[in-house]
Amino acid sequence: MRIVLVDDHPLIRSGLATTLSMNGFEVVGEAASMAEGLAVINSTKPQICVVDINLGAGSGIDLIKMSNTKNTGCKFVVLTMHDDIQTLEAAKSAGASAYITKGAPIDALVEVLKSIMKYDSSFLKVGDIKKPVKKKDFQLTQRELQVLSLLPTGATAAAIGSMLFLAEATIKSHLASIYKKLDAANRAQAVSIAISENLISEQ
Repeated sequence: MRIVLVDDHPLIRSGLATTLSMNGFEVVGEAASMAEGLAVINSTKPQICVVDINLGAGSGIDLIKMSNTKNTGCKFVVLTMHDDIQTLEAAKSAGASAYITKGAPIDALVEVLKSIMKYDSSFLKVGDIKKPVKKKDFQLTQRELQVLSLLPTGATAAAIGSMLFLAEATIKSHLASIYKKLDAANRAQAVSIAISENLISEQ
């Protein structure tokens, strides 16, 4: 099986080349960038390209798209440190045959390569992929967020009212609504919750 390795780290390429060669694969080319990768694929006509996401000025995803546009017939296995679902989906949409995180054992890569060529299977995923944490919706209004953002300063309701050109009573009304929506007992707890939920930044 003819393999091309595209990764901007020479040590990683070297380690992969050694391991793959020991497992019966023929590494016919290496590249460190998107442009080099496309040139090597065009010149060596590999069956599979093992590619990283980060390639300096370009990306592995762009390489996959460009290669598929040129109908090179090469299949792509993404081997990357990125363990988020967004990058995985982007690689899959670009036309990758498999996605492997670099935390996975090298044996997993070998098995994926064999599987792709033997069974021409559907998209393969190996490694732990983190799903995005859904941000809580506290249903705060823009005005409440403004008031909330000023709480860490220690300003009084009257002072916040002056800054926002609102009456002190209006600010107190907003504060009551904020505490209720955040399920906070007081200002300190509201600030703590808001910071932990990335609603505001620490002063």
